[in-house]
Amino acid sequence: MNRLLGIALCALVLLAPARGWAHDPRLHKGNAVTGEIALVTGDNFDLKTAAGNIKVTFSSKTTFEHGKQKVDKSHLRKGDRVGVIGTKLPTGELVAKEILLGLPEPGKNAAKTGEKAKPAHKH
Repeated sequence: MNRLLGIALCALVLLAPARGWAHDPRLHKGNAVTGEIALVTGDNFDLKTAAGNIKVTFSSKTTFEHGKQKVDKSHLRKGDRVGVIGTKLPTGELVAKEILLGLPEPGKNAAKTGEKAKPAHKH
């Protein structure tokens, strides 16, 4: 009985940090499609990426973040750099689950200096 309790306690101690890792923003935000907002209309916008323009749609279930702060769709502005996490449809349209605002311009020197990149602007 003591051995079983010991194993259970060990498992709890070892797995507890994994819960935090699963919600680390750096893990899921690395797969975002990034680009510049070219046009915002209603519940969608055109995202200008290195590979071309992508139509992005969002709904009331889509979350918007600027840094660590939750914001809403009113913060979308033409010319802003954003990252979009979602599902790409066969039509090429991207249905956003999460939109990350205030991404730094590509090629900033943050990686060289070890500093975190600053958002392009503040809302």
